[in-house]
Amino acid sequence: MTYCEFCGEQISYLPFTCKFCRGTFCKKHRLPENHQCTFELKHVPVVPTTPRESQKRYPDLAVKKPATQEYLTKGPRVLKKYLKRQDKQRRQAMRSHRESYRGAPQYNYTKILFAMIILFSIIGLVFLSSERAQYMYFSLPGLIYNYTYHTFFTALLVSSTDFFGLFFLFIMLIFLYFMARRIELNHGWKFLIKLYVVCCLFSALFFVLLRLALINYAPLDIYYRWEYFGFAWGGIYGLISYSIFPIMNKKITALMTFIPFRMRGRSFLLMIILIRLIPGLLFALYSPIYLLFYLPELGGILGAYIIYKYQFRRI
Repeated sequence: MTYCEFCGEQISYLPFTCKFCRGTFCKKHRLPENHQCTFELKHVPVVPTTPRESQKRYPDLAVKKPATQEYLTKGPRVLKKYLKRQDKQRRQAMRSHRESYRGAPQYNYTKILFAMIILFSIIGLVFLSSERAQYMYFSLPGLIYNYTYHTFFTALLVSSTDFFGLFFLFIMLIFLYFMARRIELNHGWKFLIKLYVVCCLFSALFFVLLRLALINYAPLDIYYRWEYFGFAWGGIYGLISYSIFPIMNKKITALMTFIPFRMRGRSFLLMIILIRLIPGLLFALYSPIYLLFYLPELGGILGAYIIYKYQFRRI
């Protein structure tokens, strides 16, 4: 049986051992202050003096030398093998990183969408030059008299009406590519296509409302060259606006201008709206037809704002 060294009481359970004096005590006198402990270490650990002795006594706590230092002490030949092995491991890590990067999303649908916009815009320019624009572009007379309902789909990817507009479209898509691929990466390709289509449809809605407002000025029974409309610019403005909405109060660098400058997202969005609104209103003083050239693209911004607010409420 075990007895407490302070009070002499018999201990019927596992006794307590003091870590200082190494005495055996009961649960009442187990603390050093309860058994008048002298705090003298009777069990002094033996500290090894050499690394080899420390490795024998405490193999888990032995401090190893750095790999380079260890190989330096063994000679240049061993060090050369060590560096070669390190270089091989580095190349394998880089190769595995490249393979994992190849498996990452490559923004294929962003590329496909932009390529189709350029292709359909070129085809639309050919149709326009051959006086068959009503079969490629959207127009209310073509929809009513020629039943060109397919233009609801073809006009989604048509934008420009001349070579200068086609060149400007190509430059704009280069700057927009980074915004669009970020949308595809964060929300998926289905959301990217849905966002583009919805913005194009809102642009078409603006065009139809403006065209019906000008019906007295330009009747629908006459084909006018200026009323052939493509919705692609509405989708482009929608993609730009959707990328700006989350950073309205942050400063961004405007790269879509000839001279890059920094401004807040709210100011940049306002500048985009004014670029379309001010020329349209000024030219409308000369002829109301110019409203159809500048204002329908603002519908794409409205469509992007509605989708952004709807998504924000769902979150």
